Amino acid sequence: MKRQAIVSAAAACAAALTACGGTGGPAPGPTTTEAVAITFHPCDDLPIDVIEGLGFIPGGWTRTDREHPWVSHECATANNNRESPGYSTVFSARGMSFQSVLDDSRLTEYKRTTVDGRDVYFADHSGLECLVTVDVDPAVFQFTVNYAKNTTQPDRNFTTIEQACTEAERILDVILPYVPEQLSNVKQSTSFSASPH
Repeated sequence: MKRQAIVSAAAACAAALTACGGTGGPAPGPTTTEAVAITFHPCDDLPIDVIEGLGFIPGGWTRTDREHPWVSHECATANNNRESPGYSTVFSARGMSFQSVLDDSRLTEYKRTTVDGRDVYFADHSGLECLVTVDVDPAVFQFTVNYAKNTTQPDRNFTTIEQACTEAERILDVILPYVPEQLSNVKQSTSFSASPH
């Protein structure tokens, strides 16, 4: 029940932020005349065994697809690793530029780096979550790890951006090989959607 509440909260947060031009992702930069087509969907294209190995529950995701203000495919879920604090995350493939993420005034840079030849940006999003953005030009792959500064249960939640981004680095190391060089024309793999609802 608690896990479902976490996932629902993550999905609601993503929906509200996207409606405002946020995250589930940051605000877009200047619009272009042509939409970026995205066929990669985290719910369909991240392998089940990889997701389960990270402590997530493939059968308990919330799937969201948006067309405005940009194409966005999102998959919200919760981490059920009992050896660490619980948290929610949203995996997203978005038809927006990496530069538009860097330009988002609501983000505070935590770290910018290169991983396996790819530009990666870690940021504190409004004191709520560590947002990781991978440049997949002309689009981006993103995911979040939330934290709660004012929690009454510090043993059950991440409480700092450092904790959240450290966990995000662990996730990135595992899933980056499954994020393609392009987010369009992706062949679907065994995925979240193969799990029973």
